[in-house]
Amino acid sequence: MKHLNLKTIRNTFLALTLGVVGSITANNDNTSEREQIETEPVTEVVKSADITFKSGKIIEIAYATVEGGKEAKLGQEYFAKILPIAAKYGGKMLGSLRVTAVVDGAVAPQMIAIFEWPTIAARDALLADKEAQKLFPIRDAILTSIKLAYYTVEKDVTVTFRADKTYEFFNAWLTPQADTLLPEYFEKSAKPKEKYGPITFVASLKPVKGLAAADYLLQPHMSGIVEWNNTTAYYGLMADPEFIKVAPLLKNSVTRLDGIHAKFDFPE
Repeated sequence: MKHLNLKTIRNTFLALTLGVVGSITANNDNTSEREQIETEPVTEVVKSADITFKSGKIIEIAYATVEGGKEAKLGQEYFAKILPIAAKYGGKMLGSLRVTAVVDGAVAPQMIAIFEWPTIAARDALLADKEAQKLFPIRDAILTSIKLAYYTVEKDVTVTFRADKTYEFFNAWLTPQADTLLPEYFEKSAKPKEKYGPITFVASLKPVKGLAAADYLLQPHMSGIVEWNNTTAYYGLMADPEFIKVAPLLKNSVTRLDGIHAKFDFPE
């Protein structure tokens, strides 16, 4: 999949603090003609960013694809103007990710953007805002596809997105047998997963119910974010003989499963 250049969007809208560690000390010896430079051992620090999903808030996740060459236009002509309007209604952007692989399902975006709203009514207020409505045609001319999903969390959860990890955003539509089969699947798949881990379930997202149906709207039964070492580990697990024996439990638990792997975007 062709990677999306989100430099303009990142630099405009993300204000994340990065830590850089490095110490080099130069010592001059006046009694020697040779300059001696002493370098202290440096431990590489992995970039990370925290996003807190708050209880009582609405989490909007947008899965989008931008027409090639229009990335800067999306940032300058749409986001730069729409986010201040959204702020009047309590909406804000929490972060974005670059999609690296689609491992399951039909939704194949290039980017994932995460937003927070006080309520669904606040989001609806933005949609009804006259100034915002002038910007929607600009957005629609830039995006070639978009799917939106809305979630809540039962309690506050902070996810630390690391540069050296891959994050799977999944949405699942369950069968009536899922209540019985999924617990068995998680129990029996734990051992083979150890060979490709750590595989960490970092956030459980509860889809908002009762929204009007729309082509752009995803309304799964179950959603979440899983941290992987990388996508190679995912495919290794899928091909593992021990896991293959357990996989039918998952397959029979869902009518549809969307899995999207992504890396967090850090400002440069």
